[in-house]
Amino acid sequence: MYKDHVITGLSPAEVNVVAREQVRSISSAIVDGVTHHLGEQRDFRRNELLNEFIPESGRPSFGWVKLKDGERLDNHQHPTKSMILVCKGSVELTGDLAQSLKEGDIVCVPPHKIHGFKTKPSEVFEGLSIQFEGKGLYEDEVNPRADFLTSNAYDELHALNQKRLAQHQQRALFKLFESGRIQQDASIKERFIAALYVFSKCFQQMVLARQATCTNEELYELYRDHLHDEFGHDKILFEQNNIKLKITDPALIAASNWFVLRMFDSDEAAKIVIVHMVVEHSGHEFGESTKAIFNRPDKEVSFFELHAEADDDHANIGLDYLKSLDDDQLRNLKEICERAWDQMDLVHDRICEIALNN
Repeated sequence: MYKDHVITGLSPAEVNVVAREQVRSISSAIVDGVTHHLGEQRDFRRNELLNEFIPESGRPSFGWVKLKDGERLDNHQHPTKSMILVCKGSVELTGDLAQSLKEGDIVCVPPHKIHGFKTKPSEVFEGLSIQFEGKGLYEDEVNPRADFLTSNAYDELHALNQKRLAQHQQRALFKLFESGRIQQDASIKERFIAALYVFSKCFQQMVLARQATCTNEELYELYRDHLHDEFGHDKILFEQNNIKLKITDPALIAASNWFVLRMFDSDEAAKIVIVHMVVEHSGHEFGESTKAIFNRPDKEVSFFELHAEADDDHANIGLDYLKSLDDDQLRNLKEICERAWDQMDLVHDRICEIALNN
């Protein structure tokens, strides 16, 4: 008669069952100071009974591996041959051989051959990784036996974003901040704040729309924290400045709404580029340039001080997700990065023109 799946009194001298959950998992490895995502990796030798049961002679090593919902194991190589069994689900093999793998497939990787794995959204892969000599690839968590290929695709995207940010700061609105005219002319100040309020309302709609359409659980939590920080800032701007002037400029309204609409037709990577790499980077520099102009020493923190303080952290949200993407995906994001900066430039240009009554 079969017993329920309960593990008690484990002894190497007896027949035993070790549940997968009893093999401690790790999710990342640090190689040359860089953290690489592994998905879920469970080396059998992390379990005391399995470590004692598996012979040292020949020194085979075993580890459960798991990737899910778009996760990837970046291309890498190691000095020992390795075998990967696809036990459940499916996954894409990358590197020297690109191929779709299904349940039951066995991948044989000779020493120093480039390989990696990636899943699609909603796809799950569970497998068994076997090495036949020496320690398992991640058995020594401090000194993994894997060398990951360095990718410059993310660095290229980051460099593009920094270039566009620097150009953004040279546009007319930042020159208006430096001129002192907002402090000196009440009508300029009134029109500036009223025009800014148009974009501020669209910003609220943008983060609300993104939250409502997100299906990735990890990103949903990140977005939720961001939404919590940002919620109601348009109301703060309105109430602190007693806005009475209503701006109906079609160009400003259209450019501001572009960001809202992209939350309905973009994937999560593109949304991160739009919201955090572009809008939040712009917002941080905007806040830094305006906080002194609108300083409220005897009152609550101003709308502008809020953005100077918070948007620097907000600009880094989701970057780990972007770093998990493959090179082609990252390079494809350059186009949306350029388009988002074009729209952000247009928003600022129209705010400046309205403020100056041009």
